[in-house]
Parts: sequence; structure tokens; C-alpha cells
Amino acid sequence: MDIIRKTMLLGLGIVSLTKAKAEGMVDELVRRGEVASQDRFKAVDSLLKEAEKQEEEFTRKVAGTVHKVMTDLRLPTKKDFDEVLKTLKSIEQKLSSADEKKNG
Repeated sequence: MDIIRKTMLLGLGIVSLTKAKAEGMVDELVRRGEVASQDRFKAVDSLLKEAEKQEEEFTRKVAGTVHKVMTDLRLPTKKDFDEVLKTLKSIEQKLSSADEKKNG
């Protein structure tokens, strides 16, 4: 469970990075002299692209973890439910047909 918790916390930080926050972070770096003011736009863009990349990676990892947990617990998937629904509809049609022949 610890890996899931760490992954969720990491993801929340990444997801919450907005353009305004990125600009604020870069402005602070410019103020401290760690980034040149002429590189501000490029630094913000780079930061946002990295955040997007990390968010995609986070999403992929969470989806993989959820899939593994569902598989390990043998939980039914949407596909499983759709197959059951299809089978039920087929049975309903057969019963309806048999009922019509009986009454008809």
C-alpha cells in the first residue's frame, strides 16, 4: 500500500502544477539569479512539459497498479459485466420467444 500512497502523493503534486505556479517558481529562480530573465519563458515551458510528461507516467503507473490489484483480487472488469449483460439479453430474447410461441 505504501507504493500506492507515494504514487498518489507524487501525482497530486504534478497534477496541481499550473502555468501560474510554474511561472511563480521560475520567477523565484530568476529573482535568486538561478535562471536568467531572458530564459524565463523557456524555463516555464520546460517545467510545464516535464510536469505533463510526469503526469502521463503517473497515470500509466496508477492504471497498471489498479489493473494488477483487480486481477489479483479477481474482480470483474467492465468487459466481464458487458459479457454477462449480453448473455442475459440473449436469455431474455429466448424466453420471450418461447413465451410468444406458448401463448401465440
